[in-house]
Amino acid sequence: MMKLIEEVLVPAGHGRAFRVPRGALLEIVDVEGQQVADFISIREDNRTEWLSATHTRSTTLRLNLGVGDRLQTNWRRDIYEVIQDDVGMHDLITSMCDARRYRLDYGVEDHRSCRSNFLEALKPWGYEEWQIPDVINIFQNAPIRADRTFGNEIPTSKPGDKFVMRALLDGLVAAISACPQDLNPCNGFHPSPILARIVQDHASKPEEG
Repeated sequence: MMKLIEEVLVPAGHGRAFRVPRGALLEIVDVEGQQVADFISIREDNRTEWLSATHTRSTTLRLNLGVGDRLQTNWRRDIYEVIQDDVGMHDLITSMCDARRYRLDYGVEDHRSCRSNFLEALKPWGYEEWQIPDVINIFQNAPIRADRTFGNEIPTSKPGDKFVMRALLDGLVAAISACPQDLNPCNGFHPSPILARIVQDHASKPEEG
């Protein structure tokens, strides 16, 4: 039996943060399609531990994510397990966009960025910019080429496509940025919303964590 705990609409180009109880499912939904959801997660009760893209890559030995994969913290503990994936193309390499990227690469000032979105979203938790960990880019289409370079293409996600994870640790705060990048193909040149649903699955017993 599934029970909806919370539903969070992340507006296009903005970010939101919310708690995810251990054992709950976190559904990340691409509302309109072709939109990247930059994703981070931290331990509310211990800010020395967070979801780590580096450790997740080292554990899975892949640069993508799929059903059954377990995402890891910087302490090498399982933090989320992938339960459902409608898209099959995500990114564990690319850094989040920030004000310096828009200024240096595009000559644009005062553009919203994933880094500023996370800083705003995590303000209630007292996070500073330097504390924000590297992201996992849900729905980002960054294919690996034969020469080991990687691309930056329009996402293949369609309206309503989902990526679902189960939380495996206590005290988790998740944050999502509906990436505001509109100057390259990563959001189809048109940022759009992301929907997050936190659902309790009463048929599943949470793991110890």
